[in-house]
Amino acid sequence: MTRALLGKWAVILRAYSWPASLVPVLLGSVTGWRAGRFSWTDFTLTFLAALLVHSAANLANTYFDFRRGVDRKETADDRGLVDGLMTPRAMLLTALGLFAAGGGIGLLLAFKNGVPELIWLGAAGFALAWFYTGTGFAYKYRALGDAGIFFAFGPFIVSGTALIQTRSFQAEALWASIPVGLLIVAILHANNMRDAASDSEAKFRTLAGVLGPGSALKYYYALIFLPYAFTFSFGSVWPPVFCALSAPLVIKLKERASKGEFSPLVPETARLVAVFGLLLCAGLYFAA
Repeated sequence: MTRALLGKWAVILRAYSWPASLVPVLLGSVTGWRAGRFSWTDFTLTFLAALLVHSAANLANTYFDFRRGVDRKETADDRGLVDGLMTPRAMLLTALGLFAAGGGIGLLLAFKNGVPELIWLGAAGFALAWFYTGTGFAYKYRALGDAGIFFAFGPFIVSGTALIQTRSFQAEALWASIPVGLLIVAILHANNMRDAASDSEAKFRTLAGVLGPGSALKYYYALIFLPYAFTFSFGSVWPPVFCALSAPLVIKLKERASKGEFSPLVPETARLVAVFGLLLCAGLYFAA
């Protein structure tokens, strides 16, 4: 019973995507440590806040996609509402509750550490999460989702975590966020390639739909391969050496994408984010 319940919530919250928020927290913490400051308490609170807000954003995205008719039982890979695992009202309320909990932790960190800038950074991140598919704007369906996800899960989380740890913005955190941000966008783009037909039927535009199948594939290849080239910019041999260990995963992803196997491509790209991100953190740690 417990295993079934956990499995249900893993589907509802889209737990496979959690590396997209947890890896940036780890990366920001490592850059904070490299700058001379690290607190396990701050790390734990930031980790929890990121998980809560990311889960809330996933629920809000599921809710609004369902309400707009994008997710249908016959075609949706996001099964939380189409399979009746939760009611729409309960999902919206749960999303709002998780947003509030994550925001509360963010306010605690901002005041505890004397970094009011974190409030504005958090507010911008909340806006990117909510307006992704929420309200009438829904920038995901105006071919702007890739840019929003890059900033939210790349520079915002990594720089915000380093700000919490060091009490100041760190240029290295911003720089280190770029390769991880690109890989996180690759998760979204794989999802949008998979859903291109249903999004087109619903008259929504994503970058995958705008580019067309051939260019969308090339864009995906760039997103998953460019981060490896980027590792050479850190002034040490260790980041590229460590990150190279994940090369078999990225080669497998290219093969899947070339065959049009987009459904498994989404969680497997999230797995690459986890592995590459951990290896990059290890490389920066040893480079210190």
